Amino acid sequence: MLILLQVLLQLLGFILLSLSLQRHYNDVFGQTQRPTKQTIRLLKFMGFAALIVAITSAVYTWGSALGLVYFFATASLVASALAMLLAYFGKIKAVIN
Repeated sequence: MLILLQVLLQLLGFILLSLSLQRHYNDVFGQTQRPTKQTIRLLKFMGFAALIVAITSAVYTWGSALGLVYFFATASLVASALAMLLAYFGKIKAVIN
């Protein structure tokens, strides 16, 4: 159950960090909308905050040795899944439309 919490927190953090990039923001929200500098800063701050909460909860729950192992293991899983999703999101979106 706690690993699921890690996955969800990291997924939220990585999604927010990827939305702070212009390319991914345009892929998700459309080419006509451009994020403001304040929106980009807010997305980055919230993304890093979610990752800090995830690593803090992992270290608090499992200790420093296992907590860091679980954090980085789930981070690699979530980052790989999100990278594949973002890579093929435009192709899937084009097929649906």
